[in-house]
Amino acid sequence: MTSRPRLLIDLSAAFNQGAGIGRYARNLVGAAAPRLVDAFQLAGWYAPDPSSGDRFHQLAIETLGDIGRQSRQSRLSRRRIDQLWFRLPLASTARVLAPAAAMVYSPDFTAPPVRGASTVVTVHDLAFLKAPDHCPEPLRRYLTGVIPKQVERADRIVVVSEATGRDVLGTYQIDPARVSVIPNAADGRFFSAAPLPDEVRAALGVPERYLLTVGTLEPRKNHRSIFAAMEEIFRESRVPLVVVGRDGWANVEIRRSMGALVERGVVVDATNVDDAHLPGLYAGAAAVHQLSWYEGFGIPVVEALAAGAPVVASDIPAHREVAGKAAVLVDPGDIRGVVDATLAILGRHEAHDGELGRRAARAFSWERSGTMLAELLREVNDGR
Repeated sequence: MTSRPRLLIDLSAAFNQGAGIGRYARNLVGAAAPRLVDAFQLAGWYAPDPSSGDRFHQLAIETLGDIGRQSRQSRLSRRRIDQLWFRLPLASTARVLAPAAAMVYSPDFTAPPVRGASTVVTVHDLAFLKAPDHCPEPLRRYLTGVIPKQVERADRIVVVSEATGRDVLGTYQIDPARVSVIPNAADGRFFSAAPLPDEVRAALGVPERYLLTVGTLEPRKNHRSIFAAMEEIFRESRVPLVVVGRDGWANVEIRRSMGALVERGVVVDATNVDDAHLPGLYAGAAAVHQLSWYEGFGIPVVEALAAGAPVVASDIPAHREVAGKAAVLVDPGDIRGVVDATLAILGRHEAHDGELGRRAARAFSWERSGTMLAELLREVNDGR
């Protein structure tokens, strides 16, 4: 009887990151793993973040199940691992630092270079090329050097949207048959979300009527346009903007602008809110803003639609793909357009019918994406 091949899954993002790629890694692998155990020996592995460690360890364990509980932690940090694997000619270190395997899968941009193993990597976006001014220079240099090599050596490349797939195929000379779309989704908790109870909302400093934006505080998320629009939106409506999202790079000016608006009551700083409150915040919002300059998918848009909230989003390919007509799409640099779209929503007398948004969000499912990933990995293994 042929033994099952070992499949090594790099779970670093699942243990180290909260939203974005971390959410993708936890939910996708958690859904795929039960569909893989009969075909593979599953081996989870992760390298902790050098500054914060595996800060989402408990969440990863809860979402990933057995593969999370049985995962092996690297002796070195994520940064040191990347330096050894991708910046120095030390490919042999992979055998020392990560378990041996017949296949390697990474839900992030890079995969452990295990010699002789088939490899599947994920490209979430090409922001470092498509929006270089909105990407930190050290990260841009790193990804510019590493991603082409990852794409070239991988047996298959997973992308999170058709939009990212077009970017990848338009940038790298690869066979389209090597690229598979396995999208993000919204957790079930967003579809069943209800507005936060009054006492919880009050404890967070959030008023009864509010607007919401969710995203890392960094230039690509375009808080500058949101804050500029809020000057008039608040003057006309007295409805403030609640800001949720961790600190990113180049956020000093964003924080300064936000602080001034917080003092005037235009903005509520909820950047450190517990993730458990996020569905309720979406569900209770008068409208949700997502005005990024560039996205590979746009998880907050789908989560907001799943929660039944009206959405004003930037008119970019990823948002057009995931939201369609369920969101109001505007030029992210058009402040007047953002103001008009928001005031129109706030001025409606009838209650918002969130079913159109929920239908759009239901087009994406972690269970379906997990099934797609399991089928892809089986296919790659069969072709070995």
